[in-house]
Amino acid sequence: MTIQEQLLSSRSCGILLPLSAMKTDTDWGVGDFRALQEWADFLSAQGVKILQILPLQETAPGTTCPYSALSAFATDPIYTDINSVEDIQRSPQAMQFIAQTKPQIAVWHQAPKVPFGAVKQAKIHALWLGYQHFLSAEQSVRSARFLAFEAYQNAQAGWLRGYSLFRALKELTKWQTWTTWPNGLRDFETHAINAWEAKYREYIQFFAYMQWILDTQLRQAKVAAAEKGLLIFGDIPFGTNLDSAEVWSERVNYRPDFEIGAPADQFSKGGQKWGLPAYDWTYQHTHHLDLWRRKIRRVTELYDIFRLDHLVGFFRTYVFGPDDSVGGFDEPTEQKQIARGKAFLKMVLEEARGKLAVGEDLGVIPNYVRKILIDLKIPGYKVLRWEREDNGYYREPRQYPVVSLATTSTHDTETARGWWETMDTHERANIWEMISAQKTDGNVPWNDTTQRAILHRVLDSASALVMFSWQDIIGTTDRINTPGTVGEENWTYRSAYTPQEAAQVYAKQWQMFRELLAETHRK
Repeated sequence: MTIQEQLLSSRSCGILLPLSAMKTDTDWGVGDFRALQEWADFLSAQGVKILQILPLQETAPGTTCPYSALSAFATDPIYTDINSVEDIQRSPQAMQFIAQTKPQIAVWHQAPKVPFGAVKQAKIHALWLGYQHFLSAEQSVRSARFLAFEAYQNAQAGWLRGYSLFRALKELTKWQTWTTWPNGLRDFETHAINAWEAKYREYIQFFAYMQWILDTQLRQAKVAAAEKGLLIFGDIPFGTNLDSAEVWSERVNYRPDFEIGAPADQFSKGGQKWGLPAYDWTYQHTHHLDLWRRKIRRVTELYDIFRLDHLVGFFRTYVFGPDDSVGGFDEPTEQKQIARGKAFLKMVLEEARGKLAVGEDLGVIPNYVRKILIDLKIPGYKVLRWEREDNGYYREPRQYPVVSLATTSTHDTETARGWWETMDTHERANIWEMISAQKTDGNVPWNDTTQRAILHRVLDSASALVMFSWQDIIGTTDRINTPGTVGEENWTYRSAYTPQEAAQVYAKQWQMFRELLAETHRK
C-alpha cells in the first residue's frame, strides 16, 4: 500500500512546526536536522503520525521567508547539524573556529527568535573548513566518501550544477543580482560559464558539498522518523525569487518581466504582488513540464508528504505586467484553466509515485478546483474558521470530504487562540453553537474546556488528515507569519523549550491530546 493509499484510508493526525523553530540542547539558535530527529521522537510518543516542517529552501541574506528562495531545489545550510559533519570533527581548523565561536553560539541558543543571518554565516564558515579537510583527506585518495560525493553530484546534476554556479557567483560578486553580471555570465552562455567553472571549480563544488551534507542528514532524519512510525511533511513553494538559480540558468521557463501575485482577498484589498517572476506556462506545457517534474521528484526523494503551495496558480496565475497596478489571470477561460490544472496535477501524481500530495487551496478558489482535487485524491485544506455554509453558519466538520486536510490554523493565520480571542462575540456565538451545540451570547473565554472542544471538533471531522500547529496544542498566540507584512516577527518563531522540557511544561496539554486521539479514533 502506498503512502497516499495508507493515509487516505485511515485517520491520521499531525503537528506543524517549522524546522527552524525546533529547539534542542545542542542547536545554534535554529532547529537543525538533529533537532528534527529529537522532535520526531518526542511527537511520535504523543501519538503524532505526521510532522510538517514547512519549506527548507535556501534564502538570501536578510530574507527569512522560505517562499522567496534562491533555488527551488537547494536546502538552506542553516539546517546543518554541525556536530554530525565528520569532516568538521576531523578538521583542527574547524574545531578551533567552533571553540572560538562557542560564546556567541550560547547567545544565539538563548535568543527568543531565530537569528538566521549570524547563524548561517557561522555554519557556512565551519562547513568551508570541513570541506578543506575533505579535499585533502578524501578527494586526494578518491576515498569511498569522495566517490559517494561524486555519485551525488551526478544524480542531482539536473539542478545542482546551476545552483552551485549561481551560489558561487553570488558570493564572488558580493550578492549583486545576476542581471548586473557580465553579459556572458548574465545570459548563461556556454563558453563563459565553462570558462568560469574551470577557473573556480573547487569553490563552486563547495556549494555542492554543502547540499550533499544536508541531503544526507535530512534523509537520515527521515529514516529515523519512519522507524518511530512518523512521516515527514515537506513543502514546494509555488515560485522562486527573480534572483534565483533557476531563473538565471533556466530562463526559458519564466517570464522575468512579469510578477505573480494574488487578487484582492481578506489579506489585501488591492491584491498582492509577491515579487516573484511569472512562469511561462506555454513553454512549460510544450516541454513536458520538465522543470516541475524535477521539482516533484526532488521533493519525493526527501519527504513522505508534500504540500503544493498556491495550488490555484497551476490552473490560473494572477500576473502583473511591468508597471501594472492591477493584475489579471494568465489563462482567462475556465475551460483552459481546467485543462491546464488537471494536466499539471496528473503529472504530479505520476511523479509522486505513491507519495501523498496535498494542495494548498485557500483563498478565492473556483469550485472546479476542489472537485478536481477530490477526483484525483489530492487533499485540499479545510480551515475551521473559513468553512461556511451558504447561510453563513459554520460547516459541520463531519461533513468535510474524506479526501481533505482539516486544521484550526495555518502558518499564515493567527493561532486558534489568537483567532478565538480577537473575533467578535457574534461570530464566537455562531461557531461555539456548532462546536458545542450550546447557544450563548458569544462571551466564551479561551480556556482548557474551550480548547479541548475546538480540537475535538476538528479531530472528529470526516477528513482523513488533521494537522494542528504546535501553538494550537500548547495554547499560545505566537504567529509564524503575518501575510502582507515585513518584519523580524515573521518566520523567526522558536519554541521556548526542548522536547524534554516541553514534555513536562505541557504535560496537561499532551495528556488532553492523547485522549482526544483515542476519542476520535485517530491513531
